[in-house]
Amino acid sequence: MTQLPAGQPVGRLSGDLVLRVVVCITMWALASSVPYVAVLGLAPTPEIAHVLGSPWAVVAALVLGYLAIMQSVSVHETAKSAFGQVRVAGLLATLTVTAGHAVGAACWLLASFDADPLPPFDLEHIVTASEIPRELGAAIGGVFAVWAIITLCRLPGAIRHARSRQQSLERLRRLGTRRAGVITNVTFSNLWVHDEPFFTVQVSYDAAGETRVVTARMRTSSDRVPVVGSRMVVLSDGHGSVSVELDRAAETVFEPESRYRAPEG
Repeated sequence: MTQLPAGQPVGRLSGDLVLRVVVCITMWALASSVPYVAVLGLAPTPEIAHVLGSPWAVVAALVLGYLAIMQSVSVHETAKSAFGQVRVAGLLATLTVTAGHAVGAACWLLASFDADPLPPFDLEHIVTASEIPRELGAAIGGVFAVWAIITLCRLPGAIRHARSRQQSLERLRRLGTRRAGVITNVTFSNLWVHDEPFFTVQVSYDAAGETRVVTARMRTSSDRVPVVGSRMVVLSDGHGSVSVELDRAAETVFEPESRYRAPEG
């Protein structure tokens, strides 16, 4: 089953979405400056450490961090809408956070290298230093950098996969055989991702004089879980490609939201 609405064009990584990602990375880099400088030893000078360790700087970082979270959520929702699934959306949202922290750490690490006098860089200082050394901030920034690189490397494959799914669905909607189906079984996987429950759904339909059953995985919101007996549309091309979706012409009945709401905590 898919989240791609009928008639929506095949998703692309648009300039607007890329700009949102860049802006979000910048916001995360700025928000992370306070902990990197005031706590993790990446201050070029004691004066800068004092300024970014002040209560006003902490409040500003918290506000900017909140705005960065909202922007990451916006990137996730925009990508989810464009590509019709959450894999690309999750990778882009993760990239905004990890790349932002990596950029923040890199900028302050370079600034600390320009400090005079320049102390030697040695990872052993993480264990031996009497105060928090800049090597700790560098190591944490390095972890975020590796995470961001891995996420970025996974992104092209995820985009190709999402576009391939959309193109197959678009082809089925234009050229596939349309048949009426009905949900005969809904099995809850007892799994939530971002508060959205997962299900395995069986749809029965008639084809060539016989009853067939197709199984699909469904991820939806807790207030949009169709009950058994809901009418479906089954699209097929005769070569193994099948898509199932709710019959928009029918009055679909959904389960009570409280039944599949994600547990708190």
